[in-house]
Amino acid sequence: MLVKTKAIVLGNVKVKDNTLILHLYTQEYGRCNYLLFGAQSKRGGKKMSFIQPLSLVEIEADHHPNKDLQKIKEIKVETPTSSILFNPYKNAIAFFLAEILSNILKTSEKDETLFLFLHNSIRYLDTTENGISNFHITFLIKLSYFLGLWPDIERMNNYPYFDLKQASFVLTRPFHHFFLETKSSPILQHITRINYRNMHVFRFSRNERNEIIDRTLDYYRLHVQGMGDLKTLSILKEVFD
Repeated sequence: MLVKTKAIVLGNVKVKDNTLILHLYTQEYGRCNYLLFGAQSKRGGKKMSFIQPLSLVEIEADHHPNKDLQKIKEIKVETPTSSILFNPYKNAIAFFLAEILSNILKTSEKDETLFLFLHNSIRYLDTTENGISNFHITFLIKLSYFLGLWPDIERMNNYPYFDLKQASFVLTRPFHHFFLETKSSPILQHITRINYRNMHVFRFSRNERNEIIDRTLDYYRLHVQGMGDLKTLSILKEVFD
């Protein structure tokens, strides 16, 4: 069945000289993998300029629900994201977030709300110049809501510890190491307030930013099966050092 859909590029793998496997999160079918022929030929070489992590594309594909690998007939830019491509800070964020999404988004099911959040977030990253160093932090915090991982924060002001395993505030110190102290953790102080519009006003030190990233990733690893170490994390930290 020949179909058209908007999609977000999560990554690609070269299988032959002119053939790629594209990992996409699509608006209509969720996470899908596609074969793209002729991507690096003289005729198709221009395609590589927009087959980058978090590129916003539109594809026409021969789609079969029971197949693990679909075939792309045509791919084109849906929304240009040139700022992400050429700005080294935004580019590092894009590679980092694309790797995280590749680990998290496994289901081949339509999720319009999640797709729109991702799509709008990428567009915002491309157009904004304020608070870029906090974008990935804000993205991960807000993403948890769309994944059903938003923590229970009702007792934030009354309980001294946040248990990452339970995703809630508790009265006594947990026996494991996956917890945060309410008064000293910057991620807990700002989790309910930071968003794309105000992220530029949050001034984190290098150590604070690294703590927020590390502990947020701990939280995801505890609640998302199969999410391991990230190759792009060290690069991201180096860029914003």
